[in-house]
Amino acid sequence: MRLIAIADLHYDADAHERMRDLARMINREGGDVLVVAGDCCAEGPALLGEVLGHFEDFPGERLMVPGNHDLWEDHPPFSTEQVYRETIPGIASEHGFHCLDRGARIVGDTAFVGVMGWYDYGMCQREAPTDGLTVMPVRVAPGAEGKMSFSALPGVGEMAWEDLTPEHYMANGLVWQSEGAPHVTVWNDAVHLDWRRPDREVAECSADTLREQIASVAGQVRRVVGVTHFVPFTELVSYRIENPTRAFARAYMGSSLLGEALLEAPGLTLAIYGHRHGQEVREVRGVVTADAEISDREGPLALTLPD
Repeated sequence: MRLIAIADLHYDADAHERMRDLARMINREGGDVLVVAGDCCAEGPALLGEVLGHFEDFPGERLMVPGNHDLWEDHPPFSTEQVYRETIPGIASEHGFHCLDRGARIVGDTAFVGVMGWYDYGMCQREAPTDGLTVMPVRVAPGAEGKMSFSALPGVGEMAWEDLTPEHYMANGLVWQSEGAPHVTVWNDAVHLDWRRPDREVAECSADTLREQIASVAGQVRRVVGVTHFVPFTELVSYRIENPTRAFARAYMGSSLLGEALLEAPGLTLAIYGHRHGQEVREVRGVVTADAEISDREGPLALTLPD
């Protein structure tokens, strides 16, 4: 079985020519299954149909999961849950894609299970990017006219990086000093979406959905391929990042709950994901994992599952 996997297209109106050329190449080369592992669009689902429509000539099965950028909206109140459960699967279906978040799909002797997933801050970088770095968490929220608003956390001031807790990451913003100048970094989901429940709960529900899909195909297939947008294994982000902005973002890379659920699948052969922005194929805990990011340097991944 030949799989083509892509992720993190971050498509906007300025990328039409690049998107067209990429899709033509993929459609021409073909394969048994095309997997799109999230973040098709840069800012919300408005252009999702345009992206997926480019692959209407792909000769095989077409599967996808959304990414966090696909859920974005410009102004509150946000309808994140509806966009995730109704809008995106509906657009996918209209363009010949099956959204795995709605259920597993069997192709030959292989079951594809998948969800977008989410983060729970468990992948945060506990070691400071630079020795002795002190930071101050700040709460980020949508402001007037699409701008951000910042506020201090009650009773929370400057602290060592190593003392950051999940509650601090939940605030989505961080301030620090470097070379005498203030710096701020923001996790932008805070101003573009709202699940109306804690991130940990969203990650737990995603893992439960994977388990339900795995149970639904039990005994029917020889192997299982898992697809998520968010990173499923902590080992995939276990390295020290020296840039504070990028180090802060590590907390939002994914959740080990996703990997734990996938590993319960008998015959788990491959886990495809995106979001990390570093195309790579490697083995983790006996499973081949594939970051399918598309970039100016990296094209689509072609993966072959032996018969």
